[in-house]
Amino acid sequence: MFIDKADGINNLISFIYYKFDIRRIFPLDVNLYNMTHDFERVLRRSNEFKSLKSIYREVNADLETKKLFNKFHNLQIELQNKQMTGQKIMRDEIEEVQKIGEVVQKNEMIVRLIEAEQRMNILIMELNKIITKPLQELYGKFGER
Repeated sequence: MFIDKADGINNLISFIYYKFDIRRIFPLDVNLYNMTHDFERVLRRSNEFKSLKSIYREVNADLETKKLFNKFHNLQIELQNKQMTGQKIMRDEIEEVQKIGEVVQKNEMIVRLIEAEQRMNILIMELNKIITKPLQELYGKFGER
C-alpha cells in the first residue's frame, strides 16, 4: 500500500494530537471542561455578577469616580504584588493608600462596587470549597494516618 507524503504528515499530526490531547491524558466520563464553560455562563447570569457589572458600569460612567477607583484599585494591586513578592512596603505607600481609602469611603458608588466585589469573592470562595472538596477529603484522610 502506497502512502503519499501528505497522508504521512496528516497521520503524524493526528497521532501527535491524539497522543497529547488533554482529554486523552486525563480521560473523564464527564467532560469537565464543557461543564466548566457551562458554569461560567451560569455565573455570568447570577445576581451577584449582574449586580457587580451594573455598579461597575455606573462607576465607569462618572469620570471622577472612575479615576478615583482606578487609582485606589491600582495602588491596592501594586501593594499586594509587593507583599506577595516579599518586597517592603514603604510608610509613604501605606499613608497614600490610607488617604485614598478615606476618600473612597465617602464615595457611595465606589463603596457599593467594593461591597459587590466582596459578595462576588465570597461566592467564588464558597464555590471553590465545593470544587476542591474531593481533594480536601483525600488529603484529610492521608493526614489522619
